[in-house]
Amino acid sequence: MVKRTIKFTPIAASVALTLGLTACGSDNDRNIPVTPVESFTATGDAQFNIEVTGKAVKGSMKSAVVTVMTLDASGQSVPVAFRSAASAEAESFSEEALSQSAADAAVEASKIAANPEVLTDESGRYSIYLDDDFTGPVYITVKTSAEGDDSFLRCDAYVGCGDYDVAPEEDDVNDGDTAIEFGEWYKTDLELSVVKFVPAVEADTSGVSGAAGDLNVASSYKANVTFLTSLVAALLLDSGSSVDEDAIAKASLDTVVQVMGQDAALLLSAIIGDLSNGGAVDLSDVDGEEELTDGILAIAQLSSSIQGLPSIGDVMSSIKAGIKSGQFKGNADASIAAIATMLQTAITNTANVFVAIATGTEDDIKTALEAAFAAKIPAPTAGEIVAFAANSADVAKKAKAAKDKAVKNGAATDASLAAAAVKVKKALEVIGCTGAECTVGDDFYTALAAALTVEVTASQTALIALEMSIETAQSSLADVQAMGGDALTADNAAAFVSAVTLLKNEATTADLTAKADSIFVKSQGYVTAAKALVTQSSDYQQVLDSATSLQTDASVAVTDTAAYDAALAALVAEAEAAITEFDVALAAAKLVAEDTADVADEKKSVADTAEAASTSALANAENAMVDTAANATEALELAMTAVTAASDFAAAVDALEIAIEQALVAANEYLALEGEGAQAMIDALTAMQTAAVAQGELASEQFVTAYNLQLAAETAVAKLEVLTSVKATSESLSTMTVLTGTGADAVADAADILADVIDELAEMGNNSGTGTSTRNADWDYTYSLDDLTLMLSNATTGEMINAAASYEGDKLVVAWGATLKGENDVSVELVTAATQTQALTDCVDFAAGTIDATQIDSCLVFTFDGAVTADNVDDAEIIMTETANHVEIMDGDSGFTGMLSITADDATDSGSITLEGISGDVDFKVMTTYLDSDMEEASALTITVNNAMGYTLSITGNESAGYTGDVMAMYNEMMMSFGTAAKTTNGLSITYIDGDVVDYTDVDLIDSSK
Repeated sequence: MVKRTIKFTPIAASVALTLGLTACGSDNDRNIPVTPVESFTATGDAQFNIEVTGKAVKGSMKSAVVTVMTLDASGQSVPVAFRSAASAEAESFSEEALSQSAADAAVEASKIAANPEVLTDESGRYSIYLDDDFTGPVYITVKTSAEGDDSFLRCDAYVGCGDYDVAPEEDDVNDGDTAIEFGEWYKTDLELSVVKFVPAVEADTSGVSGAAGDLNVASSYKANVTFLTSLVAALLLDSGSSVDEDAIAKASLDTVVQVMGQDAALLLSAIIGDLSNGGAVDLSDVDGEEELTDGILAIAQLSSSIQGLPSIGDVMSSIKAGIKSGQFKGNADASIAAIATMLQTAITNTANVFVAIATGTEDDIKTALEAAFAAKIPAPTAGEIVAFAANSADVAKKAKAAKDKAVKNGAATDASLAAAAVKVKKALEVIGCTGAECTVGDDFYTALAAALTVEVTASQTALIALEMSIETAQSSLADVQAMGGDALTADNAAAFVSAVTLLKNEATTADLTAKADSIFVKSQGYVTAAKALVTQSSDYQQVLDSATSLQTDASVAVTDTAAYDAALAALVAEAEAAITEFDVALAAAKLVAEDTADVADEKKSVADTAEAASTSALANAENAMVDTAANATEALELAMTAVTAASDFAAAVDALEIAIEQALVAANEYLALEGEGAQAMIDALTAMQTAAVAQGELASEQFVTAYNLQLAAETAVAKLEVLTSVKATSESLSTMTVLTGTGADAVADAADILADVIDELAEMGNNSGTGTSTRNADWDYTYSLDDLTLMLSNATTGEMINAAASYEGDKLVVAWGATLKGENDVSVELVTAATQTQALTDCVDFAAGTIDATQIDSCLVFTFDGAVTADNVDDAEIIMTETANHVEIMDGDSGFTGMLSITADDATDSGSITLEGISGDVDFKVMTTYLDSDMEEASALTITVNNAMGYTLSITGNESAGYTGDVMAMYNEMMMSFGTAAKTTNGLSITYIDGDVVDYTDVDLIDSSK
């Protein structure tokens, strides 16, 4: 706060006196009055208690320079005052100037002049503290340099991050060669940034720091600095506008959709309103501060992929330019489009590698790494591929160790990480957007609200569990506190020290503060995302209310854990003082060593129980069958149980290893005091530690085996689900009138009538006439050989057949139509045009090739061995027959509407029949080909159903050898066989992959005579 004062200062007095003396020395001896100069003073106090904290990761940026600014109304960066620690008391400032505004500015400049240098730690973490009065956007940049300082960037790209100019010395991180490999530190020029909006608050929103529990912190905001936040910051600065929460939310959503696509954006629902709330994960060193959820893992894999590309700067510039133009992927600028393609390849490779890391062995990881490196863009040379392969086993080992560390640090379980890896891989198969996909609409916001609700609900559940853990911890704390204070004596001092040590160990393992902080930070992200939803529609107010309620409850948990930590620290100090006061160092060390060893024994028992459960569950899963749908479903349940059991086994071993480490610390402290039996304790714990390592390896092996069984069962279940649809489709096809003997006979019988009448009229020898057929009662005819027309009608059944023909060179073109009746009141119609003239014109064009089969109704084309007319047609030889017919079959059941096309090549004794259309709700196509050899007729049939699974029935063969084939359908984006088919006397028999044999009768699929 600045206070303003106007006063007559010594400066003003000096100026006035000088002017006065000058006036007294004038020649005219006149006295000239001088107006005193006013001086303005501004004073102010500042307390820096607004915490902005986060990590800069692309991998981790170590000892990187942190710059802090704010943004003015035009989006330009301007200095802002900050500190590197929260203020315990106010700082006072006082400045003097010749105007009040200048004095005020001088006070603010003094605040800024006291800004400290801030560097990130080894994890890329930083914290800065703003003035309590600050509200608005804070713009933070974090920079590493190739030269001139001690900053480094860690490589978390599985395929490496290029090469060193000079190979570094070998140490526990770098292997001493020139390749910058996964997990190694290197120097490079890189600047990342973030814009975080600090709202005006009327009251304390968190109670304590979200990072450290500092009681001097009034409110805390997470501001991670990542690749995505850098893109968002660049867009905000380029906008030339003021920045608020809405602007950040819009830029965040646009960035994610443009770079990752809408499906991936839904995975980021928890932070989609402000990407700085999460995603700062270095895959080479996951510390557990952030849970590896689907969304966080997707961001981490994106960041890792980008670091493995030739130029991070070029990638960022291209993506930013693409987003500003409205479309990064497929951009009109070829260079930007090329970057998008390169990024897609890189992120696909990363996702594949991570699946191997999360679900496979080191050999699986090695194989995936080598495949990813070979698929890089630009393509590596053969020599580079060989060199990478030589080190891939070491990289695989480091990648597996990094994953195990992530699990041990609580970032995920083996089971959750495997599931997330597979889900993220699917979401990142196609990243980015094109065209309308780049504009989000109501459907997206509805899906986003649903995804965010799931996240909020999960965090509410986690918070309830955490609150129970906090209550338990507080109860244990109270019990130990009761042992201290006035109750503390020489007799119970050692027991008190041991109790405090065990409590401290439990607190370290449980890490309740980190869990509370994690939920609180998540809740901040939920609230921001929910606010963005409410901006779109008030229908999402309930989501915001739930998120706000969670944030309030989470802040209480943060306060409680901070208070617990403070009380525990006081107990630790009291225990240390008690050791000295009561001279119980040796007794306390012995008791602590014994008690921590007992805890390790308890954890060992838990791990052994978990091992037995995992081994049993795995055996059950291995013995399960996947031959039928019911068995496959049961096998999947058993495999999932085995996966969970193996994951629990691994977690139990992790807890055991921590307990052993704590016990070894205590035993070694006891040994340092030359305690009796200390070495024996250490030896026993060391042996237990060795056994625990073996248990951990077994847990890992069982998890991989169980997960592969789960994949196999999931595959079987999915296949058998498709099989159910395949069987249903086969059943539908078998009952279609157009494919049954009944339907085929209806068409064939009509053809027989037509042939008989034509033959009958030919024998009569007349050029025209009318009458009734002597061969087919009830059929009347009218014909003209001059006009080449024929009409048949049946007054009894209402059936009719008409045809009109024309000689066209070597072809006789016939346009025809019919309405026919089959058995069981089946109605068959060959559709023709409104007039015979129009129908014949269309058929002539079809025969000439100027229009196709989709533009005609029903046509018949005979091709002769030469030009034909009415005078020579009797002597000509037909060499090809083609017919394309618009057919409609009505039977009160399935019916059919479509095209029937027939081709007969007399020269080769071959032909084909194509039937394509819709029967019931099934859109299908039947293709039959046949060839008359000297021995017998050979045929091939393919039925394709135009649905999502791409059902295809294919049969080939002849009458003597039989007709056999396969039923195929789409599975996992590939066609696979779901059964074998064979023609039977009266239909078709299919043996499906589950062993089920189904006979379909009255199916007349192969009969060229029809």
